[in-house]
Amino acid sequence: MSTPASPAKNPGAPKTPRPHRRPKKDPARMVAFQALRAVDERDAYANLILPSLLRKAEQHEGFERRDAAFATELVYGTLRLRGSYDAIIAACIDRPLSKLDPPVLDVLSLGAHQLLGTRIPAHAAVSATVELARVVLGDGRAKFVNAVMRKISTQDLDTWLEQVAPPYDQDAEDHLAVRYSHPRWVVSALWDALGSGSRSTAAVPR
Repeated sequence: MSTPASPAKNPGAPKTPRPHRRPKKDPARMVAFQALRAVDERDAYANLILPSLLRKAEQHEGFERRDAAFATELVYGTLRLRGSYDAIIAACIDRPLSKLDPPVLDVLSLGAHQLLGTRIPAHAAVSATVELARVVLGDGRAKFVNAVMRKISTQDLDTWLEQVAPPYDQDAEDHLAVRYSHPRWVVSALWDALGSGSRSTAAVPR
């Protein structure tokens, strides 16, 4: 007995749209994002706002100590190197950094830290950051985040800093500000305090 032939596919028929998948909320990354937003919007101190956010998260089932530890690393690590991450992100977008919506920049900063400041595999860091963007920014801006994250993932931190920091002999203060993630005024004030003879990388705290 012969098997009935399968109906021929019509190459011109419209493709069936893929069902929309709701983004997954990662509790640790959500807490970290909320903390960065509080720092940006209300000039909150991370060491004051983060404990309250962690206590609130711990009230929900499934939020464990390792989630709290991860959220803490994300917040403090991102803030510690934010000056460097801003310069790297600026090199990966097609507009001035000041034109980027602050919540988008916060998501990208968290993603940059995962890529460049932790041992999280690149594919996992990109995927998790895009998922966070879908939750807090929406699918449209998540596509932008995905594109930027993929650009950042092409190089490690040292390679990026060599590329984005101005040459030391052309602008020493800006070079150190980007290289060591200090505001330029801090570098300038430190040099003034130590005297002009101390203008070297050794004079800048890491």
